Amino acid sequence: MLMHIPSLKSKTKKTSITTLEASPFLYMPLQAYKTPLKPLVNVGDLVLKNEKIAKSNGVFAGSLHSPVSGKIIAIETESEFPHIKIENDFLDTCIEINSTSVEHLTEEEILETIKNFGIEGSGGAKFPTHTKYNTQQKNISHFIINGAECEPYLSADYAVMQQETEALLKAIQLVQKVIKAEKITFGIEKQHKELQSHLLKNAKKLNISIQIKLLPNTYPQGGELQLIKAVTGKELPKGSIPAEHGITVSNVGTLWAIYEAFYNEQPYIERIITISGEKAINRGNFKVAIGTPVSHILEEIGLPWNTENQTVILGGPMMGKAIYQPETPINKGSGGVLILPNPTNKRYNCIQCGYCTDVCPQHLMPMEFARYNTEKNIQKLYEFNLNDCIECGACAYICPSDVPLMKSIVEGKNLLHNA
Repeated sequence: MLMHIPSLKSKTKKTSITTLEASPFLYMPLQAYKTPLKPLVNVGDLVLKNEKIAKSNGVFAGSLHSPVSGKIIAIETESEFPHIKIENDFLDTCIEINSTSVEHLTEEEILETIKNFGIEGSGGAKFPTHTKYNTQQKNISHFIINGAECEPYLSADYAVMQQETEALLKAIQLVQKVIKAEKITFGIEKQHKELQSHLLKNAKKLNISIQIKLLPNTYPQGGELQLIKAVTGKELPKGSIPAEHGITVSNVGTLWAIYEAFYNEQPYIERIITISGEKAINRGNFKVAIGTPVSHILEEIGLPWNTENQTVILGGPMMGKAIYQPETPINKGSGGVLILPNPTNKRYNCIQCGYCTDVCPQHLMPMEFARYNTEKNIQKLYEFNLNDCIECGACAYICPSDVPLMKSIVEGKNLLHNA
């Protein structure tokens, strides 16, 4: 069962994308998909804008680049959020990047550039994009552009589709050189149906054949498996790799980062986010450097950092996380910063109503995760398929007893990971 969740999305979706002023300090996150990034710099080093400062190797290789020129003043690999701290010199002195005509790039060169420029999935999971697009010569029938943006409050993807349309379509053309999909389909919610004619008109100008699939205004419609089912009618098994079924899904923000990489020679050093929430001032969509601390963002929109009077969430209200350190930075998967009222209700025990099971898009039983996480029962967590959970937060939203289900899920997964 999917849910309709009211929010302030309509207040921000049509606001112009504004560039947020740079922060004096950047906290470049070293977390990556599967493995941490290894710093390539030392404390005291001077770095240039776009310079690679960390990387990882292997199938899920990633890299991190400096959004500013400045000085490395700290490297924290053992802290709660490992990071490289850069003092911004506000000179924006750029490293030279050898440019190559986009038209003459081979498939291998495209994938290598995506890898070297640190492009990851911007929808939250941060899966390395070069790995996703390396389909190993599989026949791809559907290239699905995930424009559902079903998380309440968030509207950055809408803003990109509406304001950066040509950039988005040119990125799709480039990716098509690699995956060669038979069909290109945008999945967008019905509440944004005005985008349909806008996207089709711009695609026609560039001679790109696309389709638009209007989706219900429900959550979690933007989940990969839910989106694939809505667009293609195929219900993929849990844990499936979409390419094995002839499908590639890409987030709008990821494609915008690809455009910046190939047409502006810029690594993934900034992204577009939504700033919103009932306690927010100056709501809207903003271009923000990766590594920007949330406290700086709040300062720029006229709010103090004060967790006593407000709850600050990095990401969306469902899959995002409440943050309690002002230095917590924007990462490549951060779709927004929300400033919400503090919850006033207390947490009570599970009443076995089953609502959490009813709304789970993976058909799981979240109340059992809470029970067996409390007991540290690893075997039962495996039996109830905890690892199939996509952490959408639907169970926590619907729970009438406010059982801390998401906390149990995250802690339970950590138990399984360390077992």
